Amino acid sequence: MKAHKKIFSLFLIASLYLGCSSSDDSSVIAESPFGTGIITFGVTPIYITRSMQTGELIKKQADCSSSEWRYVRVAIRDSQGNCFYGNSETGFQEMEMDPLGIDTNNDEILDTWHTSSNNKLLLPVGNYTLEYLAVTNKRGRHSEIILMSPKKGEEDNATQYYNLVNNSLPITFSIVEGQEQYIPLEALCFKMEHAYEFGFIFLSYEDSNPFYLCSQ
Repeated sequence: MKAHKKIFSLFLIASLYLGCSSSDDSSVIAESPFGTGIITFGVTPIYITRSMQTGELIKKQADCSSSEWRYVRVAIRDSQGNCFYGNSETGFQEMEMDPLGIDTNNDEILDTWHTSSNNKLLLPVGNYTLEYLAVTNKRGRHSEIILMSPKKGEEDNATQYYNLVNNSLPITFSIVEGQEQYIPLEALCFKMEHAYEFGFIFLSYEDSNPFYLCSQ
């Protein structure tokens, strides 16, 4: 068991070094004196349609520009409610997506995509809240949001999309030293005109890439 922990510690150090040396946009967070753990994400793209017979909303597998699913962008707050920046000036962390999807329900159809094992996000030990998750075609402000996970506001709202997914934002999670925390999420094909239904009322047509999300 001790040998296993030692190997994992070496892996964390190696990951930290490689990530921090790659670019200014690296998703890897600076080392913490309290230890670090890993956070990874799984994204299941879905879209919502209405049954012609019953009028009920039905979830189906999405196919909105699947070839452009390149990065998972997240915004995270710490236990004090502060935006966690790490080495990111924007407050967003952008993680490369593994281009190979996974068939999680054995129906011979790829349905879930994970963040890349070569671009893992290290966080200091502690409690956090995932506030925002989107899938984009590239890094940075000029990227296009293709998928987004809906968020629940302070009050219930039957017209918003958080009612239609199994695990809407915000999501609280804990980072434990030397362990990997995996968060699976459903994300819907994003359209600017439906920003309110996604629970992000601050989005506007003038700024569809809200880099100020975690600067407030």
